[in-house]
Amino acid sequence: MIVIDEYLAVQVLRGRWPGGLPDDEFGLPASRHWRLLQALHGRRGGQLSQLLSPLGEIDRAALRWPHPEVLAVLDTRPLLDEAARITARFGGGWIIGETIAAGLAHGRRLYYGSAANIGRPERDASTHLSVELVTLTG
Repeated sequence: MIVIDEYLAVQVLRGRWPGGLPDDEFGLPASRHWRLLQALHGRRGGQLSQLLSPLGEIDRAALRWPHPEVLAVLDTRPLLDEAARITARFGGGWIIGETIAAGLAHGRRLYYGSAANIGRPERDASTHLSVELVTLTG
């Protein structure tokens, strides 16, 4: 399984996979799906809201309820203890801890839609925990 961020999830669900994204099952951490849903339901004017603003209702529905054969929203429960351990050690919040924990559980590689979406806690955790951070733009 390939763990991706919400920016790549939008591209995948719209059928616009960026080059370099392996052809495999895709998993989106639940906290990142939550962030995506927040941007869909209450435009906040940020980068994600801008990405979503031109989408029609069919694309919005695909993001709200992704088909599990295209994108699985990962179950948070098995990741919580490790996520809490990660955030206690490296900082950040739930989204960072859960994403790094998902990377540990699913191949030690995480795919992001932009390098700007990777902060210091992710970089520190990935270095110390041997999780590769891959940035793709599409």
